[in-house]
Amino acid sequence: MTHFIRAYLRTSTNEQNAQRARGSLDRFAHEHGVVICNYYAENESGAHLKRPELFRLLADSRPSDILLVEDIDRLSRLASTEWENLKGIIRKREVRVVAVNVPTTWQHLSPIQNEFDARMFGAINDMLLDMLAAIARRDYEQRRERQKQGIEKAQAAGKYRGRMVDLERYNAINRLLASGSSWNVVQKTIKCSRSTISSAIKHTSLAVSTQCADPEVEANKSVAIILWVLVENGSKFTRGKKAVREKIAWMLLTNYQGQKLNDTETRIMMQFADDADLKEQIDEILDEIYQIADFRNCEIIDLSLQEESTGRYWDECDGGWK
Repeated sequence: MTHFIRAYLRTSTNEQNAQRARGSLDRFAHEHGVVICNYYAENESGAHLKRPELFRLLADSRPSDILLVEDIDRLSRLASTEWENLKGIIRKREVRVVAVNVPTTWQHLSPIQNEFDARMFGAINDMLLDMLAAIARRDYEQRRERQKQGIEKAQAAGKYRGRMVDLERYNAINRLLASGSSWNVVQKTIKCSRSTISSAIKHTSLAVSTQCADPEVEANKSVAIILWVLVENGSKFTRGKKAVREKIAWMLLTNYQGQKLNDTETRIMMQFADDADLKEQIDEILDEIYQIADFRNCEIIDLSLQEESTGRYWDECDGGWK
């Protein structure tokens, strides 16, 4: 039976990273004498099951097709229940998972084996995939825990000199959305993150609400925040912390109109309607930072947000200033 190899790339916010992962999968396919028929790339957290491109891949697949990933953590950082749900869907579609970093899965690329060998390798692969998915989830949870532990640590900085939101950029995003463009198209066209798109939509909604309300009532609030991030390599074999720091700084400067203070601190300005809106925006920024670090197998070992005017710190658990 002819099977198709479909490559899944879960990327961070920048296109260069996606191209790097694609190059790795292309080299793997070439070394094993196979051809990738399609690529499915998206910027979504591996800790959540809501991933449109992954499910598009599964919907496109036929029995015996290959789902090719660079690393199991690209496929899953899911909690056990959601991982079982995803495995059930993969089994129902009769799709076979091949991971570059799991050599036993490579046998799916070989000619059909006898039933005994197929069952033995299937059992081994199921066990390894479960184990690696559990390790990926543990790493995710440990990093989140370190973030909570680092909330109380940061350094104070000078007075705010940042800029407000980039209205021209937001307007361009909303024009594309209004014309029917998908979020993926907007990302590639504007070269922005999904959180930037979300912020642009919120900004437009707030503007409309302000026009409809009493003109003397101020709809938007704003706060200057000092974001402190400490990045380290995930292991002695990892050498990506410098690139992660540069990428985080670029993301904050480009998408959040930030001002870099030093290697670990950046000042950003946030506009929000209420505390719930502020918490949602901060969660998006933190998720994006962790995605950037995860992609290069680095760790955010300390992170905090400080309200510049009062010196209070953001408590991620309660979603407010302490």
